[in-house]
Amino acid sequence: MSAVALGALLVFLLAVRVPIAFGIGIVAFAGLWMAGLGNPAIAAQRIFAGMNSYALLALPLFIVAGNILVAGGVIQRLVEFADVVVGRVRGGLAHVNVMANLMMSGVSGSATADTAALGAVMVPMMRARGYTVDFAAALTISGAIMAPILPPSLIMVIYAIPTRLSIGAMFMAGILPALLIAALLVLYVAFACRNHPKVVREAGQDAGLLRTLVGAIPVLLSPVIVVGGVRGGLFTATEAAAVLAFYALLLTGVFYRTLSAASLVRVLRESALTTATIMIIVATSSFFAWFLAIENVPNAARDLFLAIAQDKVQFLLIINVFLLVVGCLVDTVPAILIFVPILQPAAVEFGVDPIHFAIIVIVNLMVGLNTPPIGTNLFVISRIADRSMGAVSRALLPFFLVKLAALAIITYVPMLSLWLPDISGMLD
Repeated sequence: MSAVALGALLVFLLAVRVPIAFGIGIVAFAGLWMAGLGNPAIAAQRIFAGMNSYALLALPLFIVAGNILVAGGVIQRLVEFADVVVGRVRGGLAHVNVMANLMMSGVSGSATADTAALGAVMVPMMRARGYTVDFAAALTISGAIMAPILPPSLIMVIYAIPTRLSIGAMFMAGILPALLIAALLVLYVAFACRNHPKVVREAGQDAGLLRTLVGAIPVLLSPVIVVGGVRGGLFTATEAAAVLAFYALLLTGVFYRTLSAASLVRVLRESALTTATIMIIVATSSFFAWFLAIENVPNAARDLFLAIAQDKVQFLLIINVFLLVVGCLVDTVPAILIFVPILQPAAVEFGVDPIHFAIIVIVNLMVGLNTPPIGTNLFVISRIADRSMGAVSRALLPFFLVKLAALAIITYVPMLSLWLPDISGMLD
């Protein structure tokens, strides 16, 4: 009865638009009170414990690094480079969109940041070259889901909090799945744009390849620094975040000279606000997850899945359906902090590697990020493109099928996620 009451309370709080961080905290404290443990000191202690994590130090640093690079104008350099490389093929600017999204994914670590930054550049460009606005918007947010899958990933840092998994191993595990998503998007774009006219370049325009390459290479080194440094044992993932932030500042402030002092102040202010927002969600979600643990909910969920699913194939199918629904209704950070501690013990019981399971969870939630009714990316791109969510959602349908195909491959071909961590010696 208490579980039903708490569930109803959470639904009510979300329905009346109480911020999810506070709603989760209220429900967790109400649950403790119903269990006879309603001491505010316990709540305060668990909320603080949720934030007291060394891995979380990477969060503000990755946010600052990504924001500095975006404010420093790296997007235009990446788009110009991608346009020179693939812009001449049929549907070239759509391919540029995918390629730019892939390159930006190794810079920002945030799907929403990529959507906002790239959408402002790519949607007007594609509209000017004859693409529909809805197609441009749908393609942009479909490519943006690669950001939390490729390193450096803010979501992977958060995922490491309740699971205590290696951030470096997750970084390595996300590389091939992200490339798979990019490849499938390219194949669909080639089909969808097969009748789109080619862009004819004037003589001498290809001379810009070397110039754009020189401009883009320093940016493309960002993920190499993170992955290479962690893989080579030069620094931990948290230290890599500090190195990346310093590199971003050096790159935009000294090499490109595109980041002014005023812009830096604005970036630091925005990064602080973003970090504070995420940390509040992390704190209350960790408190809620602790409450679920003392109520033995993870074990009950494990027993339920063992009773329903006959084998690993069925279990993963059920998990995918469940997480796709969750991703449509709950933001990524609270979804991870609330549901992963419940689901991971069941996954381990079915023989699913925790690193592989992490990639499955993240890909599912990223698909949900583009799906109504809560899809954050959908709201962002609708505002940028000045189109209704319904119109963009209709254009998203074929891309949704592409992402489901990628999800199926990632789910049932575990070596796609585990091969790089395995050869890197990062798997236990």
